[in-house]
Amino acid sequence: MKMSEGTANLKRTSQQCNNRCGVVDTDGDTSKNAQQDLFRSVSRYTPAHHRALITLRCAVSHRPFNMVRDNFYLEEVELLQPGTIVRSPESVSKDVQTLYQEGSKRVKEYFKV
Repeated sequence: MKMSEGTANLKRTSQQCNNRCGVVDTDGDTSKNAQQDLFRSVSRYTPAHHRALITLRCAVSHRPFNMVRDNFYLEEVELLQPGTIVRSPESVSKDVQTLYQEGSKRVKEYFKV
């Protein structure tokens, strides 16, 4: 086997791994906002994902909407993603209502015979 073929295989396998883990690997481009978790997978912060997690936390775990104003929660968010703007309790309430309304449509469709 030629040396260049072995290197190409290594690069290809490395790129496949990066793609699977969501790591951007282009020349000079770092993985902005990427962080490795305890399971060695890479996650990226997005405001939409954060909004969805807050909504689900309130809906599923019966958390109050004003939990987004908790000082320790705000410090935690700032620690993990500096500069993040957390939505207001009113916005979280609207998101939870939308979640239930849209979810009820799916349940209705599911039980429709």
